[in-house]
Amino acid sequence: MAGSPAASPHSGAPARVLVETKLHAPPAREQVVLRERLLGRLDQVAGHRLTLLAAPAGYGKTSLLTAWVGAEAHSRPMAWLSLDADDNDASILWSYVLEALRRACPALDVVDDLASPSTPALVEVLLPRLVNALSDQAGVTLVLDDFHLLTDSRARASVRWLVEHAPDDFQLVVATRTEPDLGLSALRAHGQLTELRADDLRFNLDEADVFLNGRQMLGLSTSDVRLLVERTLGWPAGLYLAALSLQRAEDRHGLVSRFEASNRHVTDFLESEVLEANDPADQDLMARCAVLDRISGPLCDALTGQSGSHETLRRLARSNLFLTPLDDDGAWYRFHPLFAQLLRVQLERRHPGLANELHQRAFAWHRDRGDTATAINHALEAGLHSEAADLVAQTWYTQINLGRFHTVVAWTDRFPPRVLHSDVRLLLARAWALSASGQEAEAAESIVRVERLLDTHAGSLPDGFSSAEASLETLRGSFPWGNVREAHAHAVRALELEGPDSPWYPVARWGLAMADMWRGRFREAEQQYAEVIALANRRQGHWLILCASLAYCSMIAGEEGRTEAQARLVDECTLVAREHGLVNATSGPSMALGAMLNDRGRPAEALPVLQRGLTLARHQGQPLILLRTLRYLGDSLTMLGRTQEAAAVASEARMIMAACVFPAIDSPITPPTRRATSESTSRQPAPEPLTHRELTVLTLLAGKGSEADIGRELFVSHSTVHSHVRSIYRKLGAASRAEAVELGRNCGYLEMAVAPV
Repeated sequence: MAGSPAASPHSGAPARVLVETKLHAPPAREQVVLRERLLGRLDQVAGHRLTLLAAPAGYGKTSLLTAWVGAEAHSRPMAWLSLDADDNDASILWSYVLEALRRACPALDVVDDLASPSTPALVEVLLPRLVNALSDQAGVTLVLDDFHLLTDSRARASVRWLVEHAPDDFQLVVATRTEPDLGLSALRAHGQLTELRADDLRFNLDEADVFLNGRQMLGLSTSDVRLLVERTLGWPAGLYLAALSLQRAEDRHGLVSRFEASNRHVTDFLESEVLEANDPADQDLMARCAVLDRISGPLCDALTGQSGSHETLRRLARSNLFLTPLDDDGAWYRFHPLFAQLLRVQLERRHPGLANELHQRAFAWHRDRGDTATAINHALEAGLHSEAADLVAQTWYTQINLGRFHTVVAWTDRFPPRVLHSDVRLLLARAWALSASGQEAEAAESIVRVERLLDTHAGSLPDGFSSAEASLETLRGSFPWGNVREAHAHAVRALELEGPDSPWYPVARWGLAMADMWRGRFREAEQQYAEVIALANRRQGHWLILCASLAYCSMIAGEEGRTEAQARLVDECTLVAREHGLVNATSGPSMALGAMLNDRGRPAEALPVLQRGLTLARHQGQPLILLRTLRYLGDSLTMLGRTQEAAAVASEARMIMAACVFPAIDSPITPPTRRATSESTSRQPAPEPLTHRELTVLTLLAGKGSEADIGRELFVSHSTVHSHVRSIYRKLGAASRAEAVELGRNCGYLEMAVAPV
């Protein structure tokens, strides 16, 4: 994946770069046999949710699907994605899936903001949108090739959700070497599964004859063809291996009689016959390039120290089915995995230890061209832990801004423990990635290790932090995990360490703003957020905290009744989220919009928005964010009369509140005293109805808690509580708390209210 070799936190996050060769089927090969019987089975899948091609390597799964897609693309939308190990990061996987579907269906309208790539966010936010959009498209087919490379359970679970919920006329086609966890038993029982297994994909006698005598023009007798089919068990790759050697053999019948089909014999056959069919220079080039996932002429030149590799690869691709072009221009290629495995064995036998040097050269080539992710992978393979650590330390923030938390964590997992646990830069990158993905316990483990190394590490970091302590303090100020007291202290310390000229200053300031808001100090928080907004707009690259700051400012404006400011801030927050791909990165936009809709008496519209926000808040893992989202959700449910659900939400919120740590709240504001304008105690609603929030405050006034206690329970400032109390007094015509409660009870308001969130 292309990217910047070094990213500073104040630089704009680059757009996600997609590898073109993954998004279309490989070019058709002249030697491939058109297998009509299997193409017919692929066509007869109406009403089937899943078509599965499951067989070991070399059974022609990709070749069959390539031919089928080519034949059917004119009559239906056909999307193709070749999976690889990077797609285990859900953000990358679904970016590719959506792009593949868009290319097949240009009218498909789905927002793919995947900076928060958790399975819950995908399953509950993005995928329902995708299913709804696919419902408006006719007969879409999506092919996922090499599904066995998708090993992450969460990524697989998201694909399974799509299988279970896709429209009836949507067809998912999966090619894999291993059994996929896609609910096959249920699909099979309901007649919604088409399966092509190894027995189906084996060449029969007629197909083998077409391949050996028609395509390869070997002139074999029917008995020799039958013998090869028997010896190979119809394994297409085995027949091709035999054909490569038979082309040069004088005694073809004798060679057929010696061919065996066991893995050991096939491997021996590959070594002794297929490689020997090429001249030594070609053999050496192929062996050296086997360390690469994708091969190009210039890259191959860098590995071999020679020139002209581009033409050599083109020539080999024309004569060797095991070297597959990945594009129509012949710029990039890939070896068949079985053949690549053999070549790597041969490389080690012929040149012991050379693989390490080749990975080093590949690392340097990709690094110099800005392909940081691939460079890191080769550096780790080569054991260049220092070089890999340098790149990770430079680029982790860019990866996180793209939503690739899994990628950063996976990189750090690949370092030997002695290296990881002694490098404060790697531990900090890991702690940030784990925190951003809501993995508190794992992040805490890395933070403990960082603390042990602080005394041994001095100086600035490649990511722009002035010191390891500054990074750690900013991290802890940004992710409070429910402890507001500690988060505030860490945010204050972070600002001491990162001055106004630091690229991380807006993030440190944002942490302080959050702490002030959680403490109920809305005026101070709003001032802090305003500075963050100004800095983020001026320096760019901090779109996530800009979006969150606008969201929380809108909530504060709503709490204080500044409706025009609230609406303007919601609009700005939504615009930033859409422009920078953050709709699913943070719960802030959903919370802000849902709160505004509630305040305008539109709870039915607010409810689905807040439910989406709740999904994102759960993924973020921050109790304080979850608590506020639950509060707004409870408001919607109560206004809709769904009191039982609102009570459940309130119960969860109280449990979360009990586990959080807040600083002491300032002294309560003395309630106003004024004469009642009405002495009526009749059980009639007041002329001016109470809002839902005022009903909640009135319910709490009936208890024993002070206004300070009410502010703590509602998670708002004292001034906000005081404003609600004053409005209640005015509307009810009350002069005291007791009188307000009594009048409210007589008006039936206390029966209307439910336990607050």
